Amino acid sequence: MSLGILFPGQGSQKVGMLEEFISKYPIVSQTFEEASDILSANLLKIIKKGPIEKINDTENTQPIMFCAGYSIWKIWKEEGGENPIFFAGHSFGEYTALLAASVFTFKDGIKLVSERAKLMKKAPHGKMFAIIGLSVDDISNIVEPYNDVSIANINAPTQIVISGAEESSKKISEAATKAGAKKVLELPVSIAAHSILMKESAVDFDKFLQGFKFKEPQIPVVNNVDVMCEKSEANIKDSLVRQLYSSVQWVNTIEYMEQQGVNTLIELGPGNILNSLNKRIDNSIQSFNISDSKGLDRVFEEIN
Repeated sequence: MSLGILFPGQGSQKVGMLEEFISKYPIVSQTFEEASDILSANLLKIIKKGPIEKINDTENTQPIMFCAGYSIWKIWKEEGGENPIFFAGHSFGEYTALLAASVFTFKDGIKLVSERAKLMKKAPHGKMFAIIGLSVDDISNIVEPYNDVSIANINAPTQIVISGAEESSKKISEAATKAGAKKVLELPVSIAAHSILMKESAVDFDKFLQGFKFKEPQIPVVNNVDVMCEKSEANIKDSLVRQLYSSVQWVNTIEYMEQQGVNTLIELGPGNILNSLNKRIDNSIQSFNISDSKGLDRVFEEIN
């Protein structure tokens, strides 16, 4: 088996997530408590009791999902799971991947994702729409006349997310429907992630990043922006800055892993979003999600 391990970004969080893992593995609560102490917050209380508006606030979502993915990675290792030949993370999930690859400490990682969330929240508000049923080229042609909207995520060959100024994004979503999109969904967010509206936040985040020390990844991490496995501190930081306003190249990421010999993908985190996307991209690769003991047991049964 040649394994790739993946970490989800925002969108998979929900109230009550990880309930079983929290009761079974002390490492989960310990991870959340350590993060809560650093941030002067109570992340466990938020995931246990909500409300949904609080868990969906990006300033909470990003640290919560960071802790969730990393604690499941530690469970995977505790139960004897093997190391992957590649890590990757969708959007801010790339930070969880970099932590798992020992690029920075957990304490530094929490500070990074927290600041990233704050800066994104301070950026001009906008809209994000998922467009299903049109190709990247189709959507690129629709977006081209607008200088305040970007293609944010290329999640599957015909599942694309656009992001940017509210009025222009709405016009593009309407044009996509007229062009034959099967479905156009407005995402429940007020931030315009991975768009031109994040440029100023990226400048501020670049300055913030310089206060942290990065190490070379112990396991290659495929980045979102260039679909490359950067090794140097400068290049990793540069890709994280550009990621704020650039497209998440998820299709190319999965295809790259397959080309490099990966035949099994495991998503570590709540929800099943990446697992579903992976099957749309290349259903010849085994793909799993681990968000509870049932998922963990299934993976060990299938791969052993």
